[in-house]
Parts: sequence; C-alpha cells; structure tokens
Amino acid sequence: MATDSPGGCKNIAARGIVVPLLGMERCKGLLEQILVLLEEALGEDLLAVACFGSIARGRGGPTSDIDLFIVHRQGEQDPVAIFVPILMRLRRLPEYADLQKEGFLPDPYPIFCTQEHLKRHPWILLDIVDHGVILLDRGGVLKAELEQVRQRLLVLGSKKVVLPDGTWYWDLKPDWRPGEVFEL
Repeated sequence: MATDSPGGCKNIAARGIVVPLLGMERCKGLLEQILVLLEEALGEDLLAVACFGSIARGRGGPTSDIDLFIVHRQGEQDPVAIFVPILMRLRRLPEYADLQKEGFLPDPYPIFCTQEHLKRHPWILLDIVDHGVILLDRGGVLKAELEQVRQRLLVLGSKKVVLPDGTWYWDLKPDWRPGEVFEL
C-alpha cells in the first residue's frame, strides 16, 4: 500500500521505500522540450497543449506518465504517427535521462484532439478543468473551451467526489432524473 508522507514523498509501506513525488516543476525542462518538438512537427497546426493527471497534480510516482492533451487543426498529418519520432527523440535528451536516473519513467502520453472535436467538450476536459496546466494556447482556444465547461458545470451543479483512496468521480447533474438528457 502506498501512502503519502511529509515532504512530498510516496511511502511504499510494504517495502519501506520512500520515493519523491514528481510534479510540474521537476518536469519543466522535459515539458519545454516536448513543446519544441511538437511545434517542429506540427507547426501552425499545433494550437494548444495542456498537462493533466498525476504530474499536473504534483502526485506523480515512478511509473507515472506525463498526460498531455494536444489540440491541433485538422490536417493531412496523422498526429499519432508524428508523435512516435518525438518520443524517440525525447528519450535521448538529458532532461529525460535525469528523470530516469531519479527512478521515473517520464514517457508522455498524448491525447490528440482536433479543434472541431474540442468544441464538443470531450469528457477528458473535466480533468483538465479540475487540475490541468496549460502549456501552450494559441489564440486562447483551449482556455475559451475550458471556461465554457466550467460555466456548464456550475449551471448543472456538478460536483467532483473524491473517495478515501484518492480516486474520484464526477456527479455531473446531482438532480438528474431517469430519461433526462443533458450535455456538457
């Protein structure tokens, strides 16, 4: 069982091992390199990048990946195919090696989203609204959609419910009735 101990460390009680938690500040250099490589690969088609998940919350452990939400213009390029060479280049960088030496496996995990799909408010935006960190936002496209989601959550009376083990779920419409349909 893993528990948090003072000083931002994860205490793996069964093994008596204390591992520091990984957050945005420690990943800053690697995140900057990811942005550079994404901009090289996607150019002006790259619209926004946000980090979310355990790294954005400052709770990353040794096997935590770096969750990235990447907004791009619909183009002829397949962003997933573009990302594989980016990952291979990242793994050769000193920023990546430094985190590995500290016991982390800092592979990015991208979720690609077109600008058109972003306007339909995919569910992943709930986590980004809650704890995401915007790294790049050309023209404010991501910020604008996140604000719409925040406003919609207020109107619906949505609540994030955190369980004792730290996991959570969203009660999007506490007064929901069977058969009622609503949108985020």
